[in-house]
Amino acid sequence: MEPKSHSEFCHVPLRIIIAGHFAWQTWAFCCGARVYGRSAGVGLTPPTKQWYESEKVLAAEDPTCYEAEGFEVRRWDTGDVITRTPFPAEKKMIPVLHSDLKSALVSRAREMDNVEIKFGSRVADVETGGPEVTLATGERISGDLIIIADGVGSSLKWKVCPSKLERAQSTGEAAYRLVLSRQLLEKDEELLALVQRPWATRWDGPRGKIMAYPIHNFELLNMVLLHPAENAEESWNSTIQKHHVLADFQAWNSVVRKLIDLAPDNVPNFRVLTHSPSPAWVNGSVMLLGDACHAMPPYLGQGVAQAVEDAIAITTVLSLIESKQQLPAALLAYETSRKTRVIEMQAATQQVAYRKDGELKVAREKGEEDALDAKNSNDLIKVMRSSWEYDAAEAAQMALLSGLAKA
Repeated sequence: MEPKSHSEFCHVPLRIIIAGHFAWQTWAFCCGARVYGRSAGVGLTPPTKQWYESEKVLAAEDPTCYEAEGFEVRRWDTGDVITRTPFPAEKKMIPVLHSDLKSALVSRAREMDNVEIKFGSRVADVETGGPEVTLATGERISGDLIIIADGVGSSLKWKVCPSKLERAQSTGEAAYRLVLSRQLLEKDEELLALVQRPWATRWDGPRGKIMAYPIHNFELLNMVLLHPAENAEESWNSTIQKHHVLADFQAWNSVVRKLIDLAPDNVPNFRVLTHSPSPAWVNGSVMLLGDACHAMPPYLGQGVAQAVEDAIAITTVLSLIESKQQLPAALLAYETSRKTRVIEMQAATQQVAYRKDGELKVAREKGEEDALDAKNSNDLIKVMRSSWEYDAAEAAQMALLSGLAKA
């Protein structure tokens, strides 16, 4: 068995329904009226970018994204550089504006004759036995496979594992998100340098962590500012007044303070929770994909990366089956090949993302804060290599062949 190109992946005619915010004949139902709106940056991994290229979503030299050269760690109080770590050759993070990525996905889907996107079509219910979806209008549509991909806080996830869902656990942190235009930064050379260079910048300090990097062809600077919070909402629409952000980072270096000064009056504030992967990924001919199944911490681009690995895995196994009767085996192989991988990547990203203030305080008292930052940079590179060297297609193919051999 040789897997086919994902875009033309299956000679078994399947009707696939994707229920999500955002294929065999594919129907994608999106609850929003459009795909654009408030957006932020995301760092694609090399395998993720390669997959988007293979699907003709992004071009090899796409102007909306670029290869970051590396990341530098700076002192939170003085802004002095502690370490500069180049990304490994051919294993570089690719920053992109989320709305640019969504726009490219929609444009590519609209070019395909076997895909139909319906905006403003909220899926109210999913029947696993059909399988069948019921829209808020009452319209019922059946298919061969339903993919639930409605993100963090999925309202449909319980259809796959109704009695086994665990409550999300608070990390004690929330994330302020800023996207600043180059035009705003041009009057200050220090700020302009951040959006001109293909480098990510990180500041780790007491009660806060910040990551910043340019996106959108170096026209925007993306910033994520982690801070202690228990009362924020886990919602992309949640905001807080800017003076609270300034108060949280008032003791930090002047560059950080100047960047916050340029923010709008209301700043997006997203509570960071940890979500255990769904105990079950498949129920009948209904499956979970992406954040609806395994929401990832907002770090290292793993939310997008793991969703794309899911997509690679399911398209690989569907490209290998020879009849609809083998669909259950394909879905089992999808779940089997993905579960362990997702658990490992969740644990790894949480380990490097959340350095506790207690650890930082001890290092500062011993005069070892810079050494700790250097160690964390090395740990980060190790996790990135682990993420980027994984072959989701090969893992899925092996799981399917093993399952079919046992049948």
